[in-house]
Amino acid sequence: MRAGIYTRISKDLEGSELGVKRQEDDCRREAERRGWSVVQTYTDNDVSATRSKTRPAYERMLQDIRSGYLEAIVVWAVDRLTRTPRELEDVIDLADRYGLVFANVGGTIDLGTPEGRAMARQMGTFARLEVENQARRLRRKFQEKAEKGEPHGYPPYGYERVDGRDIPRPAEAAIIKECARRALMSESLRSIAADLNRRGVHGPKSPQWNTTIIRQILMRPSNAGLRQHRGRIIGKATTIPILTEETHAQLVAMFTDPSRRSNNDGPTPKYLLAGIAICGRCGGRMRRSVGRLATNPRTGATKRQPPAYQCQECFRVRRRQDLVEEVVERAIIGRLSRADAADLFQQGDSEVVAECRELLAGLDAKLDVAAAQFADDVITAEQLKRITAQVRERREQTVRRLEAAQPKTVFADLAGPRAGDRWEKLTLGAKREVIEMLLSVTVLPSGPGQRFQPSQIQIAWKT
Repeated sequence: MRAGIYTRISKDLEGSELGVKRQEDDCRREAERRGWSVVQTYTDNDVSATRSKTRPAYERMLQDIRSGYLEAIVVWAVDRLTRTPRELEDVIDLADRYGLVFANVGGTIDLGTPEGRAMARQMGTFARLEVENQARRLRRKFQEKAEKGEPHGYPPYGYERVDGRDIPRPAEAAIIKECARRALMSESLRSIAADLNRRGVHGPKSPQWNTTIIRQILMRPSNAGLRQHRGRIIGKATTIPILTEETHAQLVAMFTDPSRRSNNDGPTPKYLLAGIAICGRCGGRMRRSVGRLATNPRTGATKRQPPAYQCQECFRVRRRQDLVEEVVERAIIGRLSRADAADLFQQGDSEVVAECRELLAGLDAKLDVAAAQFADDVITAEQLKRITAQVRERREQTVRRLEAAQPKTVFADLAGPRAGDRWEKLTLGAKREVIEMLLSVTVLPSGPGQRFQPSQIQIAWKT
């Protein structure tokens, strides 16, 4: 009789396959005792029989039974084959249709008789009972760990586990802080991911970053020292936080805002002063425009002028992009190189910070109430959208006020004799943040035909 051996183990923590090897040895001895010829062995190592995950070897065995290649199956125990009554019924149907003989080590179950099928079902039922009892014990264990704030599973990106507690890895924690800061400045996740990949920063599991990975990391409650269990935050964690709870709340609010664009990526400025520089004639914002085509009146030849910043309201003020940026960058580097430059980033108002944080907590509570009312059909989707938009606008104003009142320590290390070298290493988004933090740029009008002069760029330092 042609027999197949099926072996399986749910977890092979060491990766040695010793568990399935021991099962196979016992099954071969059982087949030999019965005089069966083992023609094929099917092994699913480190695969559960209760989850929806496909078991490749199990599926191949079923195909070989249907083709008539196998006449008997030997397993170490019934629960190695399946722990779900539904799958067991499929095996019983195959035995009925193809005359399959089924044996387990130390016993025989004749699936061709009502008694044998009843015995198989009973063994399957008890196997299922053990699975459910085990799951219940594990759920209670995980709940207890969660209530104590202890971590579960592998340490996430940014952390390492020491004596049962997750503590930050300095290099990875710095990346999380950087991504959070840039995201809250409305820089697109696509731009952040592209920059990390360009710099060669290794991702959590693979070398490359993408928007989904960054969003998942920034939404993680453990970053702020919070413990989540079954999708709900239940208290503080033993994890040492990388971000403040306020920063985490801002990130969650931003990524879950119903009015946020579906691709999670807003438009990211591509040029240093686009939307920052102001027109000295009408007060409008300057945008970068491609160079115009100029025609030589004598030769008729055309030549494209260099790109420039141009007012998008009056269209009367236009200056070459590279020359304007050079003036502004030289001014910033000069200011950052001074001995008192570090003071630019150290100002703050603790009373305003406390007031803003209290107001943010109240606004977040309103958003939670609105979401609950929508879930309970108290308000419509349109009402939820309108409420969220209004509260979100107030929240953004409060966040901007909070950021203005907090000590500006993010770029304190720019100051010093090597400010120029540090400035060159900043990303475009970081450079724009420094400019908006420290100064305002106004492009003054000039008469027609005048050459560019640095004095046409007015720089006002913020106090």
